Amino acid sequence: MKNIYSHLYGRNKKLVLENNPRIKVMLDTVNNLNLKNKNILDIGCYDGTFLSLIKNRNNSFYGIEASGYGAKEALKKGINVKKFFFNDVDKIPFKSESFDLVVAGEIIEHIYDIDFFLQEIYRLLKRDGFLLISTPNIASFGRRLMLFLGMNPIIETSPNETDSSGHIRYFTFRTLKVLLNKQGFRVLLRSSDVVNFSSNGKFRSGLLATMLPEFGQSLIFLVSKWRNNDC
Repeated sequence: MKNIYSHLYGRNKKLVLENNPRIKVMLDTVNNLNLKNKNILDIGCYDGTFLSLIKNRNNSFYGIEASGYGAKEALKKGINVKKFFFNDVDKIPFKSESFDLVVAGEIIEHIYDIDFFLQEIYRLLKRDGFLLISTPNIASFGRRLMLFLGMNPIIETSPNETDSSGHIRYFTFRTLKVLLNKQGFRVLLRSSDVVNFSSNGKFRSGLLATMLPEFGQSLIFLVSKWRNNDC
């Protein structure tokens, strides 16, 4: 399995992220935190686009990336990136309590041992640190409609498919919240990006995603570590 996924995530795919609606919502969330002189880690940072778009540049930016192309491009943007493949065994190569914010955008759906993954993030965060995490919404409007019509709601059946993204986990707002709480995180904010009305995403609504996030394309959570007096 490790060989399959090392090959899958090590491919030099070129993605354009600047206009992605999920990226925009997550950037707004980070910018509203108004972080300054903080350590920020992006797990699965790809080419460093997300970190490079954060408004306040008075922070230290770090990344973890499995693909060689992504790691090289992130380095060009001045990001302290480490090439690392999360294999459910090795710890993430940073010291405990090193970061004020960890970002994990569209990563957890690829992970087998999600408990270990979240425990590692918890270890890396400082006492008052934040985690910003996103993953596809299995209960989005489009997926519900496809399932109602007896169609596959964009669930991969094999990592060997030519268009596979390697998704092995699927979440709703409720299941992801329960998982985050279980691992010691307190939910501060939940949101989504867009409600899609077409498979290609051409017809979509950001307003509906704000009003009815349960039908949105993505699950986006901002969480913090539990403080001792919150337990």
